[in-house]
Amino acid sequence: MRDERRATVAKHFKREGELQQGSRFDTAGREGREEGAAGAARAPRVGAYVDNPYAPESAHGAVGVTPERVGAGHSGHGPLGKAGQGVPGAPARRRRVPVVAVVLVVLAVLVGGGAFLYLNPPIFRVSVNGVEHMVHAGSTLQDLVDEGWATPTAGDLIAVDGTIAQEGGGDKFEANLNGTVTSDPSTVVPRHSTVEFSDGNDVDEDYTETTETIAHGQGGQDTSSPSSYYVAPFHVYSDGEDGEQVTRTGKVSGKTVTEVTKQPVDAGFSVFNVDTHGDKVIALTFDDGPWPTTTAEVLDVLKANDAHATFFEIGNQVAENADVVKRIVAEGNQIGSHTWDHASGSGQGVNLTFMTADEQVNEVDKGFAAIEDVLGTSVTHVLRAPGGNYYGSLVDTLKGHITAEVGWNIDTEDWRRPGADKIAEAIMSASPGNVVLMHDGGGDRSQTVEALKIALPKLKEQGYSFVTIDELLNTYGPSASGN
Repeated sequence: MRDERRATVAKHFKREGELQQGSRFDTAGREGREEGAAGAARAPRVGAYVDNPYAPESAHGAVGVTPERVGAGHSGHGPLGKAGQGVPGAPARRRRVPVVAVVLVVLAVLVGGGAFLYLNPPIFRVSVNGVEHMVHAGSTLQDLVDEGWATPTAGDLIAVDGTIAQEGGGDKFEANLNGTVTSDPSTVVPRHSTVEFSDGNDVDEDYTETTETIAHGQGGQDTSSPSSYYVAPFHVYSDGEDGEQVTRTGKVSGKTVTEVTKQPVDAGFSVFNVDTHGDKVIALTFDDGPWPTTTAEVLDVLKANDAHATFFEIGNQVAENADVVKRIVAEGNQIGSHTWDHASGSGQGVNLTFMTADEQVNEVDKGFAAIEDVLGTSVTHVLRAPGGNYYGSLVDTLKGHITAEVGWNIDTEDWRRPGADKIAEAIMSASPGNVVLMHDGGGDRSQTVEALKIALPKLKEQGYSFVTIDELLNTYGPSASGN
């Protein structure tokens, strides 16, 4: 009996001593059998052994299967338990990461890190005033100076009156960094840079500014005789115009300076020259046009020399020479009036003062109207009186009809036809701010044209430029800013 009991127990074990699944001693497997009882009735038992007294009747005669085969092929149905459970106590399999993938990842990290450090080294070499130094990435120009590799002297802070408000208060230095000049101490120095330091620049102090009005005065110059006309070329009757001055107060020095930015113009009649402050500018002027041939020839010479001029036209000649009048303006020149018919009639063709007040006004107004009718726009009412006769009561009569009467500093006397060389010599005698008198009409002006061809290139070589009357007055006249 004892031997039969041993034989029965042995049937439930493998040779190695492990429990057979489905054995009555297999308590873990029993739970799986109970959970899958319903499915067991429909599916054949897997893993039952022949002569197993504890297996269901239908399992008798089934082919035996080893635990290894059960664990490997079990589909998860039946009494052996849940899917993938296999044999109890069998070691779980682990997925292994391929060695090649690990090596590639390590190499990528090493190469990427090396490339980053190569392109962005934490320390690199720069040249400072011809000497190479190692610097940390992110170093600024000020850092290089703090290291003592350059010892520039700071500029001064300059007060509003031109004195020194603070020594060393200007730029700390000036640096040429790879060809770019800067005074900003916070400028970052790139890799492989070349830096040349020099002393800092002086800097003007900040200031506050106030503007004040300068009241104009009353008075005016004598207008009773022709002698007053030739004192200067510009003759203006003004109602008066206030000037302006600016006072600046330094924020550091506390000092103040006052500068007149616009001179006041007294009410009354003024005769004056312009001060160009050394600027080499000349106003070329032409009378008695427009003329059918000569005016166009003069324009050709002006254009060839980048010159502008002012043409004082006779009103009754304008309509029949409309094309050349339009060309004058189109090429940047100015048109003024030389009256309607050069003061013919009671003015004897030369003197407005011989006319009555009404005649004077009519002569001037008709002249400007003829010009504006052809151009289709208004022009500045700048007049040149025939013969330079602008004095006496005429000044008061025309004050509401013109903005200025313009004489001259240099009379070339080209109307006498003295020869091109003589006329050119007179033109070249002009000084900055001068008004030069010539003629483009009233007769043969071929000598004037040739004289311009001689004089203008030579004056250009000396640095002169040629402007209109409006340009001269607006830039350098009494009412111009800064005068």
